[in-house]
Amino acid sequence: MINRLNDMLPHLEQLPQETQEEVMAYIEVLIEALERDAVAHGRMRQTLPAIPQTGSWKDPVGAWSDLPDTMLEELDQLRHATSPTPPIEEL
Repeated sequence: MINRLNDMLPHLEQLPQETQEEVMAYIEVLIEALERDAVAHGRMRQTLPAIPQTGSWKDPVGAWSDLPDTMLEELDQLRHATSPTPPIEEL
C-alpha cells in the first residue's frame, strides 16, 4: 500500500501548490474518517488527537486573563442601554 502511495508522489509534486494542499486535505479527512470507523468497530485502539500543525490553534487556558474586571458590568450596561428587539410579528 505504501508503495502505491510512493508511486503517486511524483505525480502529486507536478500539480500546482494549491492543488497539492487540496489533495492533502482530502487525504487527511479520509484517514480521520477511516480511523473513526475502525475505532468504532473495534479494529483499532483510539489514540489521542493530533495537535494541529497549522499554528492556528491556541490554548484557551488563561485566554481571558487580560480582560478587564469590569467587562461583565459594561456588557450589562450596554444590554440595558439598548432597546429590545420587537417581536417578529411586528417586523
